[in-house]
Amino acid sequence: MNKGILNSVSYLGYFFVGLVTIIRSPTLPFMIQDFNISLAIAGAVFTFRSIGSFFGVLLGGILSDVLGRKPLIVLGCLMQGIALAATALTKSWSFVLLFLFINGMAGGSLSTSLNALIAELNAERRGAALNALHGIYGLGSLIGPLLIGLILTWQFGWRAVYYGAAALWILFMILILASPFPKTKKEAETSGRSKIELRAFLLNPVFLLLFFVSFIYNGSAHSLVGWINTYMNQLEYSAFLGSSMLTIFYLGLTIGRFLCSAWSDRIGYSRIILYCTVGSLAFYPAAIYSGHPLLIAIGVFLSGLFLSGLHPTGLAYANKLFPDSAGTATGILSAAMSLGAGIVPWLAGIIADKSGFRAGLGLGLALLIVLMVVAVSLKRMDESRKEI
Repeated sequence: MNKGILNSVSYLGYFFVGLVTIIRSPTLPFMIQDFNISLAIAGAVFTFRSIGSFFGVLLGGILSDVLGRKPLIVLGCLMQGIALAATALTKSWSFVLLFLFINGMAGGSLSTSLNALIAELNAERRGAALNALHGIYGLGSLIGPLLIGLILTWQFGWRAVYYGAAALWILFMILILASPFPKTKKEAETSGRSKIELRAFLLNPVFLLLFFVSFIYNGSAHSLVGWINTYMNQLEYSAFLGSSMLTIFYLGLTIGRFLCSAWSDRIGYSRIILYCTVGSLAFYPAAIYSGHPLLIAIGVFLSGLFLSGLHPTGLAYANKLFPDSAGTATGILSAAMSLGAGIVPWLAGIIADKSGFRAGLGLGLALLIVLMVVAVSLKRMDESRKEI
């Protein structure tokens, strides 16, 4: 196996993950208009995709420990390509939700396998490698909204965005098929070990705190980026300006993750999580309570900067706790992310429908207050034992 090639291919794949995953937010206002639906009904796109992602990351992580990473990555690419193209083709909102569920399941399996692969290939520097991987995701998410904003501004329509995303995954699948991978492991003992360690994860207090870190991080982040375009649209700003807010968020996210990549292994995982929590709680309000685009942009950027290190640092922490089951550890924490992305933005949409966007987006802020308690508990737990 050529480690350098496989690392590069994995980083490229995660760049595509960032590029494609963000398409729901900038296209959502146009889908609302096309299908003539309310904000509460539109919020189901987050829930259905995230339910699919929940099952995809959880099952995909365990299966990738047993069958190897390559089959799960190939299948994830193929299923995403089909589901995204089908979303663009359908005229039924019910089928949109079904295809987004399938897309979430495939994308979850793919993302988990790529994370586990990077953790294995870089066992001596997991914190740096995983934060860098998610920094690459940030680069994709940074570029994606601008490209989508241009496509929508040029009036090609939201369906063209989904066709383009489908084509990207088919091309990446071809690249994966041609890439060298480690041999798969199908021994019965590997399967048995995964089942035992799944129970061990759920009984480990540190891992449970990491689960809440991932849940709250993704819930708050997706609540912000998932609704920011629609929020800006209600404030009567242009679609391009709304998409630019996503780019600003992911600019902060990307910079923050590369900074965490440089520092996390030296400073300590629990300390990085605490610092990120403090910063997120400090600047999230500026993004949701200001109606001026400059102040919103500053809040969005700094929120992204400080939210950036929470999940990848948690992944590095979990993979160091359970180094022999990278797929399972990654899958469970990714499942927590999926739950956060599915539940919180949906609830935010319901609240926004009844009480306005500032009240709806305030749900993410409330969760960050809870995250502060979690981060402090994690740090204290770390201080009571040798810090990882």
